[in-house]
Amino acid sequence: MADETYSGSLGFIVASINRKLERQLEERLRPANIVLDQARALRVLAEQGGKAGLIMSELSRLLVIDASTLTKIIDRMCSEGLVYRAPDPTDRRRVRILLSTNGKTLLRKIRPLMSKQEADFQKAVKEVMDDDSVDALKTLLGRLDTSIPARN
Repeated sequence: MADETYSGSLGFIVASINRKLERQLEERLRPANIVLDQARALRVLAEQGGKAGLIMSELSRLLVIDASTLTKIIDRMCSEGLVYRAPDPTDRRRVRILLSTNGKTLLRKIRPLMSKQEADFQKAVKEVMDDDSVDALKTLLGRLDTSIPARN
């Protein structure tokens, strides 16, 4: 393993797969005139936010995006009418991000594109692994994800 090339390292391979998937999804989303981070934010808000929305720190954690980058994304989404900010009823210092009607409408349009991306990836994975191996890989990657600190 010590003589392993960078392009053969586990980190490189994981990053390469992620980049390919992101590029493919960006291409699928382009006709809907939405960028990947915005699409992910819409989906997470719909799936995790419910009627109360999410505070920025929760959204940042769920999207794996740093707070300053997320603020810029949310600012743009607010100006495009996809989301809106509302005061947190339990803590006036916090702001909640909620889906607008336009955001919900756009999400209904792009959700099938995102689902197709996931289905295509699942198909590709199953071409090289059996179901038990896929389940084991998901478990191992999940454990690895939780064992690596988000920041050093």
